[in-house]
Amino acid sequence: MSTQPERELIYFDTRGRAEPIRLLLAYTRTPYSDRGIKRSDWPALKSTVPLGQVPVLVERGAEGELVLPQSQAILRHLARALDAYGRTEHERARCDVVAETVVELRAAFNRVAHHPGWLEDQAATDAHYRDTFPRFRAWFERTLEESEGRGDRFSAANEPTYADFLAFDTLDAHLLVQPSCLDGHGASQRFMDDMRALPGVAEYLAGRRPSDFAR
Repeated sequence: MSTQPERELIYFDTRGRAEPIRLLLAYTRTPYSDRGIKRSDWPALKSTVPLGQVPVLVERGAEGELVLPQSQAILRHLARALDAYGRTEHERARCDVVAETVVELRAAFNRVAHHPGWLEDQAATDAHYRDTFPRFRAWFERTLEESEGRGDRFSAANEPTYADFLAFDTLDAHLLVQPSCLDGHGASQRFMDDMRALPGVAEYLAGRRPSDFAR
């Protein structure tokens, strides 16, 4: 019987890039220490972590200590370790396609959302929801409909994969800024409802930290 390592997740005391990781850990009911860093403490800590950036996952177990940077590398590592990466090669391939496409949307959204004064820059926000988000939304809706056609409940498989937590968090952030952005897109709305209701996730969502994107 394998023993899970002791895990510590290091990130700022916000949702941000660490939130899909937290959602995956919540769903799998994996114990971990969530170390939130205050922005004022970051300059002193920056040189102590790989690449000078967070999130960082630290695992301490029988094989020694693993210090892992890069949010997507952390997600895939945990997905492999916690059985959230699909059960067949086709599921894993679909999972990676969903994840990479979501990462592109996150990058576009972050260019708007993390720009100084973004809350006042309504034109940039409107442009993102008018020009960029609809392309992803149409693709994701088709992806979910194809998944339903296979008899699968989630975007790549019948059980949630790491890509689903990444997609959920990204869409959740979009909904906080524009609550109507999924209106009329039934498969995407069902996906969000199903993700919110997952055991472990529902409990986590009830008490998690405030959003970075709440207006």
